[in-house]
Amino acid sequence: MDNLTHAVLGLSAGVVVARKGGSLSAAAVAAFLAAEIPDIDVFIRSVDDPLASFRWHRHFTHSFSFMPIWAVVCAGFTAWFFKWINKPGINWRELIIPALAGSLTHLLCDGCTSYGTMLLWPFNEIRYAWDCLPIIDIFATLPLLVLTIIALAKSSKKIAAVGLIWFCSYAGLGIYQHARAEKSLRVWLNQQKISPERLAVKPTISNLILWRGVWLHEGQWQVAAVRVMPFTDTLIAPGEKRLAWTLSSVGNPPPGSEGEKLITDFTRFTQGWNAYSMEASGILIGDIRFAMLPDSTRSLWSVYYGKKDKSYPGLDSADVIMDRKIQEADWAHLKDLLLGEDKNYQKVN
Repeated sequence: MDNLTHAVLGLSAGVVVARKGGSLSAAAVAAFLAAEIPDIDVFIRSVDDPLASFRWHRHFTHSFSFMPIWAVVCAGFTAWFFKWINKPGINWRELIIPALAGSLTHLLCDGCTSYGTMLLWPFNEIRYAWDCLPIIDIFATLPLLVLTIIALAKSSKKIAAVGLIWFCSYAGLGIYQHARAEKSLRVWLNQQKISPERLAVKPTISNLILWRGVWLHEGQWQVAAVRVMPFTDTLIAPGEKRLAWTLSSVGNPPPGSEGEKLITDFTRFTQGWNAYSMEASGILIGDIRFAMLPDSTRSLWSVYYGKKDKSYPGLDSADVIMDRKIQEADWAHLKDLLLGEDKNYQKVN
């Protein structure tokens, strides 16, 4: 989730669990810091490892086992900070619970999105993703932000609690909408006499109405936009298709090469959701789960293996490619999908 949402969740949680008679502002600050600090992993980079940011983001820093460490660090820093600004008398121990609460909001909030979070590291390295909230959703964040500001201004635990209840209720609605979208997609696929080998449904940006459906059938990935609105039929717009990558795909790097190591590492991160296409001077292997448009197979991140360009005379190279481009026509298309006006929509009863 975005850092603004993490911040206001942490502040609200800190206010709610602040010790009676203790410093509410100190509890809020400790929780705020603990709700932000897991994302310190974004600074883990390596010039020799193009997948370092993928590997380490939402890794050990986002695990339940690391929460006590963050709590002690943030509680201790907050107590020192208040002493430094001439507000002594705050014991760091009374800030442990608020800091734990702030850290917990970060982990659970990230678990609601699609990227995947290693909540149970080091016991396993499964990336848990409940796929019920977008990474950015103003409808989840804006009401929470307003309530948090009011709660801080009035030092009100009740108003802070209302903010947390709003966010949890919105996430609950996301779980319900996700289940509806997945069920409708399976019904539609059954009507098309398609038995998918793998299937996933992912949220799209800042809404719980339009979802991205992805499935594997007979060696091809296909995507579709799935629109679920209350009291209306679900609409599905079939989208693009792309071949699934395999170990025998044409253009793969030779065994033992750096290219093969990078693709193997990428496959471990994507859990095998790899689309494949031949490019003019190489191959592109993309994570089919994520794209800017719900009915597009143009992956947000991919591994390219081949020549740097058509005229490049050197050895083949392997690089990570990020694709967040969106054109004006894409925005218009996304609007049509969201409003249910796309010509490709089919009703699912």
